Amino acid sequence: MSQSSAENASSIEKTMLKLHNSCMSHIEVAARSRESEINRVLHLEADLAVWLQALREKPEAQQFQSAHQDFGLAFYAAMSGLYRQAFSSLRSFIEVTVGATFLSSHEFKRRQWVSGEIDISWKSIVSPDDGLYSTPFLKEFCPEAVGDREEMLSKLKQAYRRCSEYIHGNVSTSRLLPTEITYRDEITAEWLAVASSSLLTVIHCLMVRYYKDLPSGQKGTVEGSLEDHYAHLVSVRTLLDLPMEAK
Repeated sequence: MSQSSAENASSIEKTMLKLHNSCMSHIEVAARSRESEINRVLHLEADLAVWLQALREKPEAQQFQSAHQDFGLAFYAAMSGLYRQAFSSLRSFIEVTVGATFLSSHEFKRRQWVSGEIDISWKSIVSPDDGLYSTPFLKEFCPEAVGDREEMLSKLKQAYRRCSEYIHGNVSTSRLLPTEITYRDEITAEWLAVASSSLLTVIHCLMVRYYKDLPSGQKGTVEGSLEDHYAHLVSVRTLLDLPMEAK
């Protein structure tokens, strides 16, 4: 290697290490400033991992695992001050996980998606007529949750839309984003809130599609997450055979 090449390589390494050290300092600040919110997200992510383990034999398991990795990247980016990337990876997590859940009921389309013949249609997923939270879909897979449909569909669409606003240069969000890599507490707080809502909604989506079809042993592994986060819903109390709360 020539001297000039060695000097250039050394300069590149110094630049990369400077970037890495900057991200590390942001992680330290975030951990101190938003400890309770971070713990909430990590708790929900652990619950999601239990669901994915229960679904590991499903044809769409690989897509679930890929989306789970996207969530990990999103979390790292958010803690590091890489906010646009954090919201982008979070949207990918939502889209792929919910998309795979929905397409699991359409095997031909699921295979076409996996083979690259078609793309995920968010419009189809959230369609009020035949989407994941449509009344016909719920009646077949989880009729107990028909009463949840408006609330959960609204939360799903809100999380996806907020991520999209950060990705596509929405004026209001662009003004919030720093022009360089730096910690912004208000954006970190919002990402954690959207991530928490996204995880909660994804877990509910998995319940709607898969819970009733799980073997009894696997049901037991995921019921803790449902009772922890959704015991206020009549649908979940019915599915888990919990006593109804007093009015």
